Amino acid sequence: VEDGGCPDTTIYDPRFILPFLSQLMAPEMYMDKHMRLVDSGALSYAIASLSSREWGVRAAGYHVLARVVGAMDTAKLAQEKQVWLHILSLIRNGLATGSNTPRCARLSSLVTVFLVRVVDILLTPLSTLYKTVSRSILAKPAMDLQAVPEFSRLLNSADLNSTGEQRWVLEVVRDGMRDNLDYSLANRSFVCKILKSQWGSVAIDRVGHLQILDILERCVATNYGCTDLVTRHGLLTWLVAIIKQDRVDKLYIKKVVNIVKISWETICSIEERKQDEKKGLLTKLIQTEMKILLGQLQVTAERKQDAELRANIENISSSLDLISTSASQ
Repeated sequence: VEDGGCPDTTIYDPRFILPFLSQLMAPEMYMDKHMRLVDSGALSYAIASLSSREWGVRAAGYHVLARVVGAMDTAKLAQEKQVWLHILSLIRNGLATGSNTPRCARLSSLVTVFLVRVVDILLTPLSTLYKTVSRSILAKPAMDLQAVPEFSRLLNSADLNSTGEQRWVLEVVRDGMRDNLDYSLANRSFVCKILKSQWGSVAIDRVGHLQILDILERCVATNYGCTDLVTRHGLLTWLVAIIKQDRVDKLYIKKVVNIVKISWETICSIEERKQDEKKGLLTKLIQTEMKILLGQLQVTAERKQDAELRANIENISSSLDLISTSASQ
């Protein structure tokens, strides 16, 4: 695995941590406190490594999880260890039920983030989500690794703590949306369609609406998510409808501007990598919708008297005009 030059010095290097954990759980090593594998974060770290783009990191992660199973099997904690062995069996059985699953298959970050958050909840029995999560996770023999786990059930929960469950699952989707693989998984589960249809619903509060915009912002940061949402799902037209609402929240407007900005940056980066004869096709396709949306945003920014908002919108508009002019020549 090559050194990517991560600027965050607080992040543990998996090239060190995973072999270190493997050595700690070697058969010849004595271990008397097996629960430390869980509450120290070792189990969560190994699960998170399964979504790495590097084959070597994933292979080390699978190896560590196999040693966790071996260490738990030898533990005397008859009741406590069953929960964590079941979590690992969900991954194992999910991989076994998949068709043409490659060796050391890469899992979506949506799945690994979900499992890591589940581990955190199961370590905290006093959590308001403990009953809901344990009831749904521990009753399954396998996990569908090709869908967003428990998305529809938690989003449309009928429990008294439904708001907490909604916010939790939306946070999982937001934090797990990182690349094209994650968006393809979300698209297979109709995540964006469901969230867009829920806009304005009384079942979702203001925080939930902001989380929906955050998820869409993460989606358009991926190449697949941006092209799919903008060209096939009418994202720009949907954003116009939000801006035209009466008494629209100022924070909603800023989120919409961020979505438009990231969408345009992603589209420009896609166009730069295309061959000369295919360049400009995507920008021409969305040019009209983008200008309508920017025009509506300019009117709204002037009404709100926000100089920063106007400046951001003008920057996007000038970039759009410049590319449109160069494409027509």
